[in-house]
Amino acid sequence: MSRMSQDAYPPETTLADRQLEAADILANIRALRPTLQARGAEIEELRRIPDDVLEAVRQTGAFRMMMPRQWGGPEMNPMQLNEALEELAVGNAAVAWCVMIQIDSGQYSGLLDPRVARKVFHKLDATTSNVIRAAGRAQKVEGGYIVNGRWPFASGCQHADWFAGGCHVFEQDGSGPVTGADGRPLHRMVIAKRDEFIIHDTWYTTGLRGTGSNDIEAKDLFVPADHMFGFDTQAHTGALYQWPAVLVAKMPGVVLGIARSAIELVTLYMRSKKMKSEYVALAVADAQTQYASSRAYVYSTLETLWARLQAGQQPTEQERVAIYLARANAFQSARAAVQILFDAFGGPAVYSKKTPLERHLRDLTTACQHTFGQRRAQLSAGEMMLGTLDEPVLFL
Repeated sequence: MSRMSQDAYPPETTLADRQLEAADILANIRALRPTLQARGAEIEELRRIPDDVLEAVRQTGAFRMMMPRQWGGPEMNPMQLNEALEELAVGNAAVAWCVMIQIDSGQYSGLLDPRVARKVFHKLDATTSNVIRAAGRAQKVEGGYIVNGRWPFASGCQHADWFAGGCHVFEQDGSGPVTGADGRPLHRMVIAKRDEFIIHDTWYTTGLRGTGSNDIEAKDLFVPADHMFGFDTQAHTGALYQWPAVLVAKMPGVVLGIARSAIELVTLYMRSKKMKSEYVALAVADAQTQYASSRAYVYSTLETLWARLQAGQQPTEQERVAIYLARANAFQSARAAVQILFDAFGGPAVYSKKTPLERHLRDLTTACQHTFGQRRAQLSAGEMMLGTLDEPVLFL
């Protein structure tokens, strides 16, 4: 992976207002859990994170989890990221999902030119709603690009500081797309202040309603040339930044947290009522097995990845396949675990004001529609195993 120049960052920019390590952030997140659980119905009804809840999450340090140590950030490894996101999801799935997406600021801060990055992310807790899929068109003009496009699934776009959207780059004369070394249209990300985009209120969904993942649109938006970046020019030197797919390696934490929350909910309910049910007991045992085994698969692949990156190497094909499969399996297993509990819990499970169990199931149903969570997401990994993968897959 090529690197940008390591010019000194502007000394007038101060990022590290307070030093927080991974353990501090995890403790803060756990302390916030009761608040997130109590506000769950409100978050869903509002279809976004309330401002005071957002500020409470920001104070935990969660949004800075991927910021580099050289800037004063904690630069948490993939295992720590998943653990923290799981704890957030036990509190509230929508909050955890938004944080999972918006901590990409840390990764993006090393993909921009260093001087630009320090201006864009002048606070460690800066948030970036982003959609990597190339739903935009960036046409070259003098000094930058004119961007048009509409990106669905822009999680947390109402409150994010920035939005980064995937684009195909087009020649200035409009003759056609710029192509990369592989002959395919060049994929690049553009980043601009979130309020420079139009937000379309489209997020009326089965689950994860509180993420506010609306459509976001650019209309003839001028983006300076230095606000465009790819995934092959990383400035940060830490192991966390040396493989772009780390961006999606943190996804399993959210769905595992939802499953764990459901298991804890049913377990505490049955204990408090002193109820004995062999059917529910077997369901809890099955759900715990689904959760624990899928979690172990995720962490074993991440630990192998982390050792590889710390050694200055890229993951092997076999290791990339394992990471991909473990991630997809976590989504599917989490939903299966909660479905088992929902069925066993019986009629009371359908009452949203009595238990969040039905919300957990809806949230996971929606999460499993994500590109990396669908059952068919495992197809590319299987084709790679068989040597029949025809086209490259982003982040595999």
